[in-house]
This record gives sequence, structure tokens and C-alpha cells, in this order.
Amino acid sequence: MTILLLVFFLGTSDNQMISALLPKIASDLGLSEGEVGKLMLPVYALAAAAAALIIGPLSDRAGRRVFLLYASILFGVSLAAASFINDIYSLAAVRLLTGLAAGVFSTCSIAYVGDYFPYERRGMAMSVVQAGYFAALVLGVPVANLLAGWQSWRASFIFFGAISGIAFFLIAMLLPDDKNISGSHSRSARRFDNIRQSFETRERVAGIFAALLVSGGFVGFFSYLGSWLSKDLRRTTNEVSLFFILVGFALLVGAFVAGPVSDKFGKRGVSIASTVVLAAMLFLIPRFDWSIILFVTFLLASVAFAFRQGPLQALATELVPQQARGAFVAVRNTASQIGIALSTAISGSLYDRSGYASVAVMSSAVTLAAAVCIMMMREPAGESVES
Repeated sequence: MTILLLVFFLGTSDNQMISALLPKIASDLGLSEGEVGKLMLPVYALAAAAAALIIGPLSDRAGRRVFLLYASILFGVSLAAASFINDIYSLAAVRLLTGLAAGVFSTCSIAYVGDYFPYERRGMAMSVVQAGYFAALVLGVPVANLLAGWQSWRASFIFFGAISGIAFFLIAMLLPDDKNISGSHSRSARRFDNIRQSFETRERVAGIFAALLVSGGFVGFFSYLGSWLSKDLRRTTNEVSLFFILVGFALLVGAFVAGPVSDKFGKRGVSIASTVVLAAMLFLIPRFDWSIILFVTFLLASVAFAFRQGPLQALATELVPQQARGAFVAVRNTASQIGIALSTAISGSLYDRSGYASVAVMSSAVTLAAAVCIMMMREPAGESVES
């Protein structure tokens, strides 16, 4: 779990730090932030989605561990190469390679947990691994900012590339080989029929749409939170940074607590309850001024978001046979990327026209729709789908 947490931390930190480093990258390359962002960000997301769809089914045949090894090498080399580049097109090309590695990280890590841990303990394991996502907010992005301020944005890339080298050796030496548990060499895996299996039942389709709506509902809201705090509530950069760090700690605590709770009381019920609470908090947050009430409301939203992630992933990985798990995780990851792209585009338009409150209404409605999809996802009654 610790190794996979590190893998998740690397992929998420790399993605999240770009937003903070974008002004420095643009200044260094002599371009505007928009010119840099519109090339780097979509390329990375599309590469991550493509890698998930390709590697997910292949990992059902060959195992997850081998692809995590290859991805850690590609991740480290591409980050190191990016630190020496001085033109945007070459940088975008290298970020494409990093995106491919990040897509493999997320797909194979989730599928590996689904394979390795029995369902009754999977909520705890998945929540620990997913904590890497939240650790990136608390540690990864601040470290990247510190390095960029001390040296340059290139130092941040080199640092995380070096951490990827450590991850490679940990995967190679300590992560158990999963060839005997991954359903490898199955007939369906050879023919890529496991992609088709992802759409065969109502529960699986609901799981795919849940991924789209879960990501879309929160990322659209989160993308413009900093602008709302800075411009509408007139908070300083230091106040906003402290706000995000404290929220990150709340996310970490929620992630670690959610696992044991969901294993005891049920992944589906915990996922539904936390999603409904999150929808209510998203609706309320823009209606408060800078106060303790706003902070408490956002902490509740953060804990609810963290409580949903691990249990929902654990539930989703049990909706398909083991030999199709990588493909299903890949399809869900792709749906998640689509949800992020749609929600950020729509939220941007709403924010410019009607303000942050309209973004919150949309995000709350999308999150409630996600709760409906989760309700359609069957909780196994003491048996795995293979039995």
C-alpha cells in the first residue's frame, strides 16, 4: 500500500504542480500563461486517457506490476528531459510522455489493489493508496513551489523525476509479483473482450457514469475556488495557500478514516452518504463570507470528498471479473478525464457570466447525479463477482 501510495502521490503531484508553476514556465519561455497552458494541459490529459485505455486491458493479461515498472522509468526520464527544454512544442511533447506514465500509474495501481486485497478489506487498502492524491496537495505542490522559488521550475521537475527513480526500485524489489493473481493469459484478455465487458451490465455502466460525474462535479468547483477566494473574498496569496494546506490535511484524515469505516458498514452506503453531503456543501460554500462558517463548511466538503474516493473505487473494482478489472478501471479513468474536461469548460463559462455561485449550483447538481449512479452499483453480498 505504501508503494502504491507513493506512485499515486507522484502522478498527482506532477499534474497539480503545473497550475502553480505555469507563470514561471511561461515567463521562462517568453510566452503567455494561456499559450503554455493550452498546449501542455490538454496533451497531458489526452495522453493519460489513451494510456489507460491501452494499458488497462494489457495489464489484465500481463499483470499490473510490470507496467508500473515501465511507467516509473518513463515518468522519471520525461521529467528530467523537460528540465532541459527551452521551447513550448518540445515541452508539450515531453509532457505527453509524462501523461502516458501517469495514466498507467493510476490505472494499474487501482487495479492492483482490486486484485490483491479481498473485498472485505479493500476499502481500507484503496483509501490508503488514494491518500497519495491528497498528500500531493499538502506536500507535493508546496515542495514544487519552494524548489521553483529557490532555483527554478526545472528543479521541481528534476526532484520528482528523482523520486520516480526511488519508486522504480521499490516496485522492483518490494511490490509482490501479481502474474498469478491478475487473471493473466485469459482468452478474453487476449481478444480485448474485457473492454466490452465493461458495458455489459447496468451496474457497470452506472460505475462508468459515476466516474464521469464524480470528477466533473468536484474538479469544476475546485478549479475556480482560488479565483473566488482571491477576487471575490479578497484574500491574500498566503491566506489562500494556508487554506488549501489545511484542507489538504482534512482530506488526508478523511481518506485514512474512510477505509475502515466502509469495510465495516459497506462501501456503497458510505459512498452515497458522503456524495450527498458533498453536494450540499458545494451548494452552500459560495453563500458564506470569509469566516469560521465557511472554513467548517469546506472542511466538511473535503472530508466527504475523501470519504467517497477509496470506498467508491473499492466498490467499482468488484463490479467486473478479475480478468477484466484493468480494462474497467481504464474505462472509468477515461470517463473521469472526460468529466473533468466538460466541467472545467462549462464552469469557466458560468464563472465569467454569473459568478462562482452558478458554478457551485452546477457542481452540486452533477454531484447529486453521481449519487444516483452510485445507488445503481450493486454491493456484493459476501461474494465476489467471480463466484
